[in-house]
Amino acid sequence: MQIIGICGYSGSGKTTLLTKLIPLLKQQSIRLAVIKHSHHNMDIDLPGKDSYQLRYSGADQVIVASDKRWALMTETPHNPPDLLTLAKQFNQVDLVLVEGFKHEMIPKIVCYRHSLDKPPFYDEYTLAIATDYELDIAIKQFDINDLITISQWIKHYLLLSIS
Repeated sequence: MQIIGICGYSGSGKTTLLTKLIPLLKQQSIRLAVIKHSHHNMDIDLPGKDSYQLRYSGADQVIVASDKRWALMTETPHNPPDLLTLAKQFNQVDLVLVEGFKHEMIPKIVCYRHSLDKPPFYDEYTLAIATDYELDIAIKQFDINDLITISQWIKHYLLLSIS
């Protein structure tokens, strides 16, 4: 399993890029999963539901399952999970795409839009920048709207990583 981060400033197009890349990568027979970072105290469970009551009664983990999907909820109030721990929760995938986590030491594609009026973020783990503006830096750059090229490059990167 390989991990590639898709990161950048808020409003740079991370989610948009991912939602358009995922179907193209699936067409190339890449089995993938996504980890999305949230700065909010998010909760996917609803008050009044049985699973919510079980979790709030003190269960550290609750799985909710149906015939079509399942979800695992894990309480981590004193020990937030690290990215690798989260990625290990997936099985039978070739690629984990990570939205956010820009300061993690993982290979990443940075989204950058000129309209944000900020300098582009990148570090030594940056593989490429998907941008709407040509930058004067020595890092591979993609047109952020050229999804075919980006998806083919990711597949090529995965093939190189496993050889």
